[in-house]
Amino acid sequence: MKKSLLLIAGILVLISCNNQKPTPRKPIMSSTELSVKSNGEKICVPFRRTPSGLAEVQVSLNGVPFNMWWDTGASVTSISALEFVKLRKEGVISNRDYVQTITTSIADGSQVSEDVYLIRELYLKGEGDKYLVIYNVHAAVSESLTAPLLIGQNVIQELPQHTFNEQNSVIEFNTY
Repeated sequence: MKKSLLLIAGILVLISCNNQKPTPRKPIMSSTELSVKSNGEKICVPFRRTPSGLAEVQVSLNGVPFNMWWDTGASVTSISALEFVKLRKEGVISNRDYVQTITTSIADGSQVSEDVYLIRELYLKGEGDKYLVIYNVHAAVSESLTAPLLIGQNVIQELPQHTFNEQNSVIEFNTY
């Protein structure tokens, strides 16, 4: 318990150490930079259902592996402060990737202020040697250490046509 409290305190100190925000980039909803690459006509990305019914997929963000929820109700892709610290520690995200601060509504209806960072590469591994890579994803960073990682509409709308194959537990992307 004491180690957990020390870890949380350390993470909060790391997050709050740099109160000076970098110069903003472009507006959050600009999708002109976002691009998608694939290596096949049909890509099947495995998923599992969470207890709440959301699909959870394995991804890597700038090369660091995570599980993320496929959330059609989320307008923006988001990560928690804990994952953000991990990405910083790995050296794959920095102040140069800061985009802007936005106000978002969370599931309970309250509004929170969140910093948005550029994730240069969101990689979705498909079955076999197939994959999808989404470049230049804007992701909001929740101050909560336990917030779920969400793939939101700013990514989902840009992906190739896809359907959920519940029987085989895959998201089938048609990239032709």
